[in-house]
Amino acid sequence: MIRRLTPPILAVLIVAVACAPGAGARGGAGHNPATKKLEDAFKVALYFRSVSEDGCYPAPPQLANDIAGRKQGLRTGVAAGPGSVHRRNIVYVLGSGSACNHIRMALLSGSGLYVLNSAQGNIRVQGKRRGPRTDPGESGPARGISVSTNAFRLRNFNELERLESVCPGGKYPIGGGMTSSPAPDTAGEGIYPHSYERLGAQRGFHVSVVLFDADPASTTPRDVTLQTVCARGLIPVNPSPHKTTFIRAGETRSATARCPKGQYLITGGFQRTDFTIYGGNYITESRAAGPRAWRVTGSAFQGSGELTAIAYCVRHRGPILTETSGSSGLAASSFAAAKTRPCPDGRPLTTTGFSLHGSPNGFYAGSSINPDRTTTATAFGYFGPAPQLTAYGYCLRK
Repeated sequence: MIRRLTPPILAVLIVAVACAPGAGARGGAGHNPATKKLEDAFKVALYFRSVSEDGCYPAPPQLANDIAGRKQGLRTGVAAGPGSVHRRNIVYVLGSGSACNHIRMALLSGSGLYVLNSAQGNIRVQGKRRGPRTDPGESGPARGISVSTNAFRLRNFNELERLESVCPGGKYPIGGGMTSSPAPDTAGEGIYPHSYERLGAQRGFHVSVVLFDADPASTTPRDVTLQTVCARGLIPVNPSPHKTTFIRAGETRSATARCPKGQYLITGGFQRTDFTIYGGNYITESRAAGPRAWRVTGSAFQGSGELTAIAYCVRHRGPILTETSGSSGLAASSFAAAKTRPCPDGRPLTTTGFSLHGSPNGFYAGSSINPDRTTTATAFGYFGPAPQLTAYGYCLRK
């Protein structure tokens, strides 16, 4: 029998999530103090939105006070826009561009002005009198494709970690995957991702995970391996398209990020799910929606939260990826794995996806990049059975 823990106040754990030492503690190259402060502040903002009665972010003055109250040692302020930020190492909540469904923040450091826009997803550096730093991208062909890995261990009940695997010098990420061991047990204790995304300046792949355990008296340590598919010569355009939706308890909602005209998808991902044993939102689908878009779907229980779709795109004369798939059933209180057919000869598998086909009953446990040009998607039927778990693999045209 699966235990469902319901605390008297849901906020107890979500505050711990927003302020957990592990969240953001393992930042790799490019994850600097400025971005960490903005990410920490944004996690608090997400919490206050998740518990608000109207589903909105608080107004900038109130949110600045809320962040300072929850994050000791983090100084906050309010500014009209990025041009009004003049003091260093203070997280400013910006009035310009902030509204019910999105929030903007900025922080000035010695290396430039960092701006977080929840509608865009990633933190962008405006720098000193140089305007936004963007990458025009390169359309390939991809050369020297390899898989870089990084291993981690989680030991504690409800532990959250930011994990990264970075490409070697001269290569950029074009996809990634994740495996964990041991697999979720019959009570659902296991490792589950909160995000699955490519890192730009960091040249790697990033997954935030939770060690989910409904019985904190007997947590089993678990190992996680991140995989990053790395290559030379194929770099997505920056900024990458993002699309965000807000999910309330009991809802299932989707968001689709689309490449601009003349650009095609090379990989995709998701951000901002936040569930723990006390509730939150979780991913139930992350896959390509044609050659120029990436769709994500999620649900929520005993809480709410944002879910963001990310499309990584390059300028190209036509589609870059072909799709392969494979399916299995997903029973209640059971772990399942679905494996795709191999990519055709000469086409490496670079990107992974999955779908529960509209069912809110399962927790996604990650997808692997396999040596035989296949991918395996895994999930656990925590709330009941799902009619189908499908793994999607995306094969790179050369």
